Amino acid sequence: MIVVADIGGTNARFACSDETGTISHAEVLQCADFPSMLSAFDAFSKSLNTTVKTLAISVACPVDQDHINFTNNAWSFSKLEVFEKAQLDRLLVVNDFTAQALAVKVLGPESFDLIQDGIEDPLAPIAVLGPGTGLGVGGLVTQSDWQRIPLSTEGGHVTIGAYDQAEWDILRLLSKKFDHVSAERVASGPGIFFIYMALCELERVQYSYSQTSEVVVAASQGDPFAEKALHYFSAFLGTAAADCCLTLGAKGGCVLAGGVLPKLGKWFDADTFLERFAHKGRFRDYLKNIPVRLMHETNAGLYGAAQALDEPLLKRYGVERTSE
Repeated sequence: MIVVADIGGTNARFACSDETGTISHAEVLQCADFPSMLSAFDAFSKSLNTTVKTLAISVACPVDQDHINFTNNAWSFSKLEVFEKAQLDRLLVVNDFTAQALAVKVLGPESFDLIQDGIEDPLAPIAVLGPGTGLGVGGLVTQSDWQRIPLSTEGGHVTIGAYDQAEWDILRLLSKKFDHVSAERVASGPGIFFIYMALCELERVQYSYSQTSEVVVAASQGDPFAEKALHYFSAFLGTAAADCCLTLGAKGGCVLAGGVLPKLGKWFDADTFLERFAHKGRFRDYLKNIPVRLMHETNAGLYGAAQALDEPLLKRYGVERTSE
């Protein structure tokens, strides 16, 4: 039995997978309901009535050391400890946007919405990024044998730039609250609330909401500060996506992933996103020719984790039982 997991700051998704990467028995657990990743895994695996020998996990944090510390989640664990306590034969832990990038390779066109047409270079890198509890950034690059391999990055923590004075004012205020105003601070789920809070403070208005979900509801009810917050969220995400594409040379395309955008629906302002995405002076035409797609498959991280078992990642990021 192979179990795959996709763990972010809020949700822990688990599923079964066969050797072909086909997913079944998918279940979403709330991280806050469990004291640790291992306890959540135990709860899921007990429902299967079979022995789990392989576990592949995508996590929203760096994975190159034995000890895994989630960036936006109180959980942490040791790969070796989980491997032994769960009595596994194989344990693989990959970055969540390594998994998202691998999912791009196997998901069909029905899992994507095209928001900008362009000229796709099949040999060029593909940028994969998206907002969740944080801002994940990854990609796919082409090897000499023309196979695409995933990139694992922490690009969500680059410093975000401003387009105009209004954005400078938002970032200036947030800089008083955070040591570093990264792209993640404004282009993520929590970032929507931070922007809303900054807009209210700049206008000396007492803000009425305490979390992003309330801000989104307020926008649907016509609250002007909530509407502006979602506008600037879309703008900052456009800036972050353009920076990623220019850095990677992502003429193969840009894929917007993560759990936030599909939930926002019309409150993700694609027009504002694309305006900021192309706002790079002499490289405007370069960016306007990059196809941009929105991925709406909620189990993409699970598909990617299953695919990771077929990649040369186990030796670097995993633990495997060897016969003696």
